[in-house]
Amino acid sequence: MKADLPSGLVWLALGGFVAVEGHELRLGTPNDPGSGFLLFWAGLLMAGLALVQLGRCPAGEGGGRLAGLWPGPRWWRPVAAVLALAAYAAALLPVGFLISTFAFLLVLMLAVDRTPPATAFAVALLATAACILVFDRWLGVGLPRGILHL
Repeated sequence: MKADLPSGLVWLALGGFVAVEGHELRLGTPNDPGSGFLLFWAGLLMAGLALVQLGRCPAGEGGGRLAGLWPGPRWWRPVAAVLALAAYAAALLPVGFLISTFAFLLVLMLAVDRTPPATAFAVALLATAACILVFDRWLGVGLPRGILHL
């Protein structure tokens, strides 16, 4: 692919940066990890995968136009998902966890993923109920109650 070389270089640089910053935060040991332990190993993993990607690039091939890589994409789906997430974040405190989470999941499944309505309704209901049971009832995390005070 034409974008493998430039994207591989970007990921290699980013992985190297993350590994260096993680190392500066103190690695610790596997039994007593420091604050940079996970960052360091994640950065090394990113850099290693970038090297694999760069190794698969044909010799002498530079970058090309990125727009030509995805003919006919459906860019509205990620945009709709981000807009739905922003609306969810804005509605979470005033409306409450129950209603806003159910509506968010329902919108994502119906509008973005094109899930059949009965399936979308059931999954949104079960996922919201499971989150309330686990986080609110079992773990005692205070979820926003909102307008219904549920």
